[in-house]
Amino acid sequence: MRSVIVFAALIAAAAAGEGGKRIAPPVGTKLSAGERAALTATLDGLVTEFQALPKKGANANAEVLLKAVRYALELGEFYKAGDEAKARLLLGEAGRRIKALRAGEAPWLTARGLVVRGYYSPIDGSAQPFALEVPDDAPATGAPAWIWLHGRGDTSTDLHFLHEHMLKPGQFHPKGTVIVHPFGRFCTGYKNAGEQDVLDVRGLLVREKRIDPERTALAGFSMGGAGAWLLGAHYTDRWAVVHTGAGFVDVRRYRNLNDVEVAKLPSWEVALWGQNDVPVAVRNLLNVPVISYSGEKDKQRASAEIMAEEFQKQGAALTHLIGPGVEHKYETAARGEVEKLVQESLLRERATPYPLRLSWQGRTLDYARLHWLHVTGLGEHWQEARVDAKMDAVIPAASAVTITTANVTSLRLESQRGENFGGKLAVTIDGQQLDGGGSGKAVLLVKREGMWRIGPDHEGSLRKRPGLQGPIDDAFTAPFLWVVPDKACADAKVQAWVEEEMKYGSGRWRWLMRGDVRTRKASEVTAADIRDYHLILWGDAEANAVTAKVLPQLPVRWDGSGVKVGSRTFDGATMVPVCIYPNPLNPARYVVLNSGLTFREAHSSTNSLQNPKLPDWAVIDIATAPNDEAPGKTAGAGFFDEAWQVKP
Repeated sequence: MRSVIVFAALIAAAAAGEGGKRIAPPVGTKLSAGERAALTATLDGLVTEFQALPKKGANANAEVLLKAVRYALELGEFYKAGDEAKARLLLGEAGRRIKALRAGEAPWLTARGLVVRGYYSPIDGSAQPFALEVPDDAPATGAPAWIWLHGRGDTSTDLHFLHEHMLKPGQFHPKGTVIVHPFGRFCTGYKNAGEQDVLDVRGLLVREKRIDPERTALAGFSMGGAGAWLLGAHYTDRWAVVHTGAGFVDVRRYRNLNDVEVAKLPSWEVALWGQNDVPVAVRNLLNVPVISYSGEKDKQRASAEIMAEEFQKQGAALTHLIGPGVEHKYETAARGEVEKLVQESLLRERATPYPLRLSWQGRTLDYARLHWLHVTGLGEHWQEARVDAKMDAVIPAASAVTITTANVTSLRLESQRGENFGGKLAVTIDGQQLDGGGSGKAVLLVKREGMWRIGPDHEGSLRKRPGLQGPIDDAFTAPFLWVVPDKACADAKVQAWVEEEMKYGSGRWRWLMRGDVRTRKASEVTAADIRDYHLILWGDAEANAVTAKVLPQLPVRWDGSGVKVGSRTFDGATMVPVCIYPNPLNPARYVVLNSGLTFREAHSSTNSLQNPKLPDWAVIDIATAPNDEAPGKTAGAGFFDEAWQVKP
């Protein structure tokens, strides 16, 4: 028993060294020294076999099982007696898959029933799990599918997720339909890298021709219901129908914050609620059938009632089913009705392959594509923006389009299916009539000095655009590289802070986002790294050679006496800048100074708090020590304007 207690203490100490108490996942202790030794020996042997395989993407289907056990051992994720048996089950399957890969076989691609899979995430290169339920009556290719988003489980890490889906089917079993279970990076509320995980799994299965991209439903319950609201509003054109069960839809009402409490929060944090609050993007959901469900006595019923009000404001009605007499679960008859309605929307014949009338609404270019409409420029981020558009026929037959906009400065009309426009397109936008030109892949529209014209979007100038619009957390939704200093910072206090924050950021990415950050010393960064990755730069110009190269070209000045951002000066050696900016060495990628994810461990207490906490730039006074809510005291912060310049 003493050995178990000692090892648990070591894990807890390691967690504290990487950022303090862990909320999700907590540290578990239900593993004896003998069990640990046996699992480690088996794992090590399988890893040796795995490493001898030729490198290929299919290897993730074995590595994901090995990684699940490795993380459980290293991070202390054995929570109940019998969890050791889960690890042994996964290792047994890993051994069989390594053997299959060695023989050039991939039986999981055609397997039916309960199937666990893996893929390599572009974000950090980690093996991420997902699962399938493939009924016998589903077609072998191009099957209709539900993407099912799971609820919150603080201990439902890779090991437990995979074990559950190897043995236990879900609640819904629609005829002839594949159920897809993304992991969503564990317990992120399907935000940030968790959101991308869902899209990556969908994309992989479409490329494998396992599922039909035109007949894919998005569904979930509780945290998964919140995720379905979120991804339904952000990526509306990926889904034939959206089903939301319980969950939450915005920060303020879910947290019951009154005006006084909101006024005490930093203005940028409140503005950044616009990243994930669903009501501010409700018009996107007018483009797809939405079927919501709540238990009659469920407190989370409020989410659907809020959205029903928002739909009503838009002149629409939300289909909202109620499970009589139940709290936070599906009532049997209501569950059957949900399945029936989702399947009807999923399988119905459509008059056109995509809607000819579209409504788009948002506050960021991060989510700015809707079928044939791509918003590429805003008047001002974090203010409401809208586009309503109607095309007279599908491309290439389209000959006229009418558009109205608000807070939009550029957009592109383009078929997602690859067709050219068949001839001239008459464009009416905000009352202006324009000649959209002849045949081609896209029609580009840009607004200058209050007037719209046909032409390139700001002709390559530095602008906020989709995928390069901030805030800081956006860098962690695409491939990134952790660039660590070769030398010490000029100030010893800054050096200590940088070391602590690097450890915190990489450790938390590991236990929350379930991956290991790609790391390179500044002196070892290559041209390929600059081409392929957002660069997360740690340390000052003296410590980090890449920081020294890019800092003079950023709208932030930092030396031993303090930090200057525009006309604002922050004096003192304890002032450290954190920011995001297009990389001067490759403006198609970001650089980030001195920051990992800006939502921290305290914000894992509820997924509603896992939102960006800092905007495009901030100055941190490190005289205040980091904690589980902040990296120090925020001396100042703000957003860059649409040209990536400091606002007055």
